[in-house]
Amino acid sequence: MAKSVEVTGGTLVYDEFGVGAGTIVFVHDAGGNRLSWWQQIPAFRDRFRCVTYEVRGWGRSQDLSGEGVTAFSRDLGELMDGLQIDNATLVGQSMGGFTVMPYAARNPDRVDALMMADTVVGIGDAAILAGLEDSLEAAGSATPEEWETQMFGSAYVVRSPEGVFLYNQIRALNSPPESFAGYGVEQGAASNDELANLTMPVVFVAGSEDALIPASLIEQAADLIPHAKYVEVPTCGHSVYWELPDRFNGILEKLLVEAYG
Repeated sequence: MAKSVEVTGGTLVYDEFGVGAGTIVFVHDAGGNRLSWWQQIPAFRDRFRCVTYEVRGWGRSQDLSGEGVTAFSRDLGELMDGLQIDNATLVGQSMGGFTVMPYAARNPDRVDALMMADTVVGIGDAAILAGLEDSLEAAGSATPEEWETQMFGSAYVVRSPEGVFLYNQIRALNSPPESFAGYGVEQGAASNDELANLTMPVVFVAGSEDALIPASLIEQAADLIPHAKYVEVPTCGHSVYWELPDRFNGILEKLLVEAYG
């Protein structure tokens, strides 16, 4: 059963599963919520403590102060404090990058490893922000019918119409998301200097057919962190974790081995 924790200016609804030597905190995208990780939790809960939650303003979480995205990384720290999580591996999907990357950059001692999944959000580099704005502007011209399948690669749309339906049913539980184009350092994104100083294991995952944040832009972002790994998944769109969960889970498994042995 979902629980809640009070944070500054809001309330976060969360679930936790399993126990283990390490903790994984999963942070969803703009179309998701804490329910989105149904293909990841069963794969890791027997060996790790897994936490999923809804960022303020999404699902059942409340944004009482109206701070929105600018409070995301602070909320993560307060959630970890409330759940007595000293340190964790952070997984941020798309919009989730604006939570996990700034938090990792400013609290490196509490982050064992970092996965940026299908995202450059949370990176304040000017060229990355310009590329993100261009890609989201192009995606914004899609019709409502096109938007229902825009998150996925073409093969998944054909292979799993039920998966597309489920994703959109979960998405409908949220308020319409805002665009994250232009959310730079002033709004809380990590600066180039902060990125260069990251020391924990970092992996960027990209779908080769991502129509929202192109794989080439994600690879460019990964290059800003000297030791970061970049993994591109063929025939996949903006939701590798959803479309090809075994592939995604395998990438996360390697990151966990690097962090915990």
